[in-house]
Amino acid sequence: MVFDLGDLLKYPFDDQKWVEKLLIGSALSLIPIINLFAVGYTLESMRAGIRGEMTLPDWEDWGAKFVQGLMLCVISFIYMLIPGLLMLLGGGGIIGALRYGDVGWGVAGGLLALLTIVAALVLAFVLPMAFAHYAAEDKLGAALEFGEIWRRIRTVFGQYLVAVVLFWVFSSILGMVGMIPLVGWIITIVGVFYLAVVFANLIGRLYRQS
Repeated sequence: MVFDLGDLLKYPFDDQKWVEKLLIGSALSLIPIINLFAVGYTLESMRAGIRGEMTLPDWEDWGAKFVQGLMLCVISFIYMLIPGLLMLLGGGGIIGALRYGDVGWGVAGGLLALLTIVAALVLAFVLPMAFAHYAAEDKLGAALEFGEIWRRIRTVFGQYLVAVVLFWVFSSILGMVGMIPLVGWIITIVGVFYLAVVFANLIGRLYRQS
């Protein structure tokens, strides 16, 4: 393991108020718009990682948390514009094939659909480091400095790849746990927020290392 997974998963529990902090974030995550506070909290966890700290942020300065959560949503929207556009074009090609019986339209639509998936995966891979660069520079434009973001990813590529893959794997596991009636749903709500917090901190520390 290129980083200590055990230390990563257990550090939140060193905080005396870990139950309170994780439950607040989990509860806020359930409510549309209000969940921006929880998103902003994960950015503060990332900033702690950038400072080299493995600590849970305090629930304070709520206005800043909301704004930071909103900014991360804006960055995510910008990054997903390209896959979204490709998806629309691909859908148009498939509809054209069905309507006019033109195989060419169908092939183009299929290729665009495949390209959409590839673009979405690549951008989803890059996005955490873009968040970290934004967190470090505290300006929206930093999240779009693709050259600098990719340079930092290359510097810690092995660790970054493992971190992102583990996040996707754990998220998938939580998704399956959520299918268990009632108990699974509760575990998933808390688990998703906890996972977001520890993953954000790890990405922050990898950013610092890069």
